[in-house]
This record gives sequence, structure tokens and C-alpha cells, in this order.
Amino acid sequence: CRPYRPVLPQVFPQLADITLYRWEYHFRASAVLGIVGAGGIGFELMAALRLIAYDQVAAILLSILACVVVVDALGAQLRKMLK
Repeated sequence: CRPYRPVLPQVFPQLADITLYRWEYHFRASAVLGIVGAGGIGFELMAALRLIAYDQVAAILLSILACVVVVDALGAQLRKMLK
């Protein structure tokens, strides 16, 4: 009989990395889903484009960009802490 070894400590770094990657991916995909009709910030972007309100379009795009940069930086920091 082999001694008991917990599995979670062995797979935790990979599990955390995959979880962070999926979180970042879904964050980016949420804007695209809004553009095709699921709501959220992508919906606001399409509404501003339909109204030809380019100042609002620019503000929304900059907001999306800033949020993506923050999420990527946060993910990178969390990965550093977990390794």
C-alpha cells in the first residue's frame, strides 16, 4: 500500500493558471458578446455606433481597453504570487 499524498497541492499551480487564463478570456469575450446582442458594454458600443456618436464610441473603447489592461496586469500579478 502506497502512502497517501494529497493531489491538490500538486495540481494547484496549473489549476490556478488555467482559471486565471479563462477569467481573462471571458472578460475580453464579454465585449464581443455585447456587440452581437447579449447586452453589457458591447451593447452600449453598438448603440453609440448606430447613433454616430463617435465621442461616446471612443470613450467606450478606451474604457474597454483600460479594463482589459487592468485585468491582464492583475492576472500577471496573481500568477507571480502563485508560482
